[in-house]
Amino acid sequence: MRASLGQLVLLGLLTAVAGVLVIGTPRIANGITDEALRDHVTSLPYQVKDLNYRGGFPVNRSTRTMPNRLDAQTAVFYPDLRGRIGESWWTVYTELEESWATDTGLPSKARFSLRAASGLEQATRLVDGRWPATLDEPGFPVEVVITPAEATVLHLKVGSRFNVTGAGGVQVVGIAEPVDPAAGFWDTAPLALKPYQPRDDGETFLAVMFTDFSGVDRAHYAGVPTTFELRYRLAAQQLDMAVLPKVVSAVYAAHSQGLDTRMEGSLDTALTRFAEAAHAGQSLLAVVQAGTLATLAGLVLLAARLAVSRRRGEFALLRARGGAVLTIGGRTLAEVLPVVLPAAVVGWLAGLAMPGRAADTSTVLVLFALMAVLAMPVTAMLTLRRLSFSGEREDLAGSRVGARRRTAEVSLLVLGALGVWLVRRRGLNATADVDVFLAAVPVLLAAGAAVLTLRAIPAPLGLVSRLAARTRGAIGFLGLARSGRTAPAAVGPIAVLVVAICTTVFSLGVSGTVDAGRDQAADQAVPGDATVSGFFFAHDSADALLAVPGVRSAAPMLAQPSTTVNLSRQPGAEQIGKFYVVVVDGPRMAQVIRDAGRDLALPQWFVDAQPGQPAPVLLSPEVAAKFKGRTTAAADLQGRVYDFTVGGTADRFPGLPDDAQFMVIPWQALGVRADKPIAPNRLLIAGAPDAAALAKAGDDAQLRWVTSIGTPVGGADLTTTVTTWAQRRAELERTGVNGVLTFAYGVGALGGLALALLAVAFAVLAGARARGQVLSRLRTMGLSRGQGRSLLLVELAPLVTVAVLTGALVGLALPPLLGPALGLTTYTGGYDAGVRLDPAVVGGAVGLVLAGLLTALLVETLFNRRLRLGEVLRLGSFEAGES
Repeated sequence: MRASLGQLVLLGLLTAVAGVLVIGTPRIANGITDEALRDHVTSLPYQVKDLNYRGGFPVNRSTRTMPNRLDAQTAVFYPDLRGRIGESWWTVYTELEESWATDTGLPSKARFSLRAASGLEQATRLVDGRWPATLDEPGFPVEVVITPAEATVLHLKVGSRFNVTGAGGVQVVGIAEPVDPAAGFWDTAPLALKPYQPRDDGETFLAVMFTDFSGVDRAHYAGVPTTFELRYRLAAQQLDMAVLPKVVSAVYAAHSQGLDTRMEGSLDTALTRFAEAAHAGQSLLAVVQAGTLATLAGLVLLAARLAVSRRRGEFALLRARGGAVLTIGGRTLAEVLPVVLPAAVVGWLAGLAMPGRAADTSTVLVLFALMAVLAMPVTAMLTLRRLSFSGEREDLAGSRVGARRRTAEVSLLVLGALGVWLVRRRGLNATADVDVFLAAVPVLLAAGAAVLTLRAIPAPLGLVSRLAARTRGAIGFLGLARSGRTAPAAVGPIAVLVVAICTTVFSLGVSGTVDAGRDQAADQAVPGDATVSGFFFAHDSADALLAVPGVRSAAPMLAQPSTTVNLSRQPGAEQIGKFYVVVVDGPRMAQVIRDAGRDLALPQWFVDAQPGQPAPVLLSPEVAAKFKGRTTAAADLQGRVYDFTVGGTADRFPGLPDDAQFMVIPWQALGVRADKPIAPNRLLIAGAPDAAALAKAGDDAQLRWVTSIGTPVGGADLTTTVTTWAQRRAELERTGVNGVLTFAYGVGALGGLALALLAVAFAVLAGARARGQVLSRLRTMGLSRGQGRSLLLVELAPLVTVAVLTGALVGLALPPLLGPALGLTTYTGGYDAGVRLDPAVVGGAVGLVLAGLLTALLVETLFNRRLRLGEVLRLGSFEAGES
């Protein structure tokens, strides 16, 4: 046992590492995914994440039944949903369109919706007056409570009175400020927090005021249309990926479980999409884990083989004394069990100590531990089937490939090719459970590539060796000759090295591909360095923003999400449809794109368009199909009708949503009249200005627009929003299960790198005996220590270099082969950037070769010192050199 103590300890360490990887890694990944799920649900708009039942309130029925209605609706939900409801609200209110207010003292008309809602007293803090208590008697006013913002904008205070359609007199009895304006209670009542102020003639003041049941009933009984809402919000902290399928099913069923109406909202769709992204991340992690586990398993087998090789003489002596093969296997098993089993338990406990949700992976650890326990006994029994006391020449024996081994190698290649075909056909995440075989496809491909490489390398190495024989010195000839002969015998260590390198490069390749796709998505959303958005800006705002320090160029843009486009400007002309109409200055936008260094291009005809004829427009394919071959159109842009002609089509346009049905018009070709300028609502910026300075300039530009139309009304609605490219890029980093991706990258890259160096060490140890004998003989012929090290480097350099290159090439080939199945576009906003690899990885590959050779040199030096090579020939036995 002393002779193989080092290998036994290594077996234990590898088993413990496997335990942490198998048990701990999925726990961490599950924890990251669960947290991402909760953050995703929390960040959804209330229209999506809330289960909302809304309908007209029945005539001649009191609204006092709303609390019971809320409980009754909750009772019909499936238990998986009902038990995870965190907040719920009932609301009943008069329709804003029919709630006209008079005698308000305001300069314009006003509409005030009267609303009763649960949770009002918990969501607000009374700062003046009292809560409403409307009397159900004629002549008494409806009592309401308002927010401080309403008091300021509408010029109201406690005691103010006015009239509302159907409700008669209304009196303000209290002012209550929100405890948390971002709380869910306020989602459906934004006009209470920020009442609308008219910006143009003919507009009205809009607000929501809170009352009690009696107040709403009075308007309801008077015939004012009244609406009820039942709103339920899931407790995000009670969600995880384990219960997500049941929750999705329950939410889907809730659509048709309304007592009087169907549910509004698309939470089930949002959760399903997140689940798809999570399964894609799970699949990627499974591929990385499979590669890392395969590398660990290969190292275990190599350690077992090395241990048996070092004890070959001992085992042969036992066989000569009558020991059976099974006896030797049992003896070896008794030595392995006390080391491997405790190591497996330690790895299991360490994995359980990792944060996150447990995963059902204990079976994998049991199988790995079983393999680690049996590796050494089985190897010993297979080696001793034929009793031999002569030394082995593994370098020569390995070159003879039998039919069984050749069949196994061909089968490995066939399995790899079949796996790629299956992955591309059905995907890694076709089901909730990851297919182990399909996740192991990269391992099969890497192992197959290693076998092919090792079968092909002896011939060119032999040729180079013969050429080296004609030169002075024996180092090159001897090293290359041994490298060519030992290549087939080194298939185990080299295959493990190729798999480790493949896992590392694959992880880095996926990382580079996803990063490049996110860059493209950010370019599409923010085609410059920043986008300045607002209600409307003065027509000369782009020029004004050039004065902001750091701004290199600016382009104006007008985006009208739903604009009617007709066949012509003639009255009664056929309507083609309502599209996302955008007007942008082509030359200035092209300049912004160039100055910002974005990988985007505008059609040259769009940039070169000039006034004097109908402006050419760029259409999305969906809009072009609705034109049905017609080439002319007309649309109203801020009060003036312009004629257009179709100039071309494009799938996307910078700065617009990917799913937009757009029509983009070159601003410079419109021939805009000086007395009818077009006011932009976006400004594209290139440069590195201060965001606060941009926002200030945008606010000034909006105020200049307001002044130009003769309605000097300001307020929060005119606040400018600045969105930078870096912000959009960071948002893409935070979306979905990005944390799982980063974790998978780290496991694959760092784990693969460490195991690759360990594989190089095994490659050295596998041939250390034969090299020791050669060095011992060559030392008697005058070979120096330095020349001995050079001989080792010349022998290993071709194998290590070819193994690193093979693993790198397979790793680079995997993203395009498996990318569609992995669903990488889930993390890039739908953009496929192809295979992108950081140039530093190429340098890293060279560095890895050098690190591998240095590792080999260090291991060989330590091994030779222990063997005391100078004594080997004197004692007449290589075994005598071991202590």
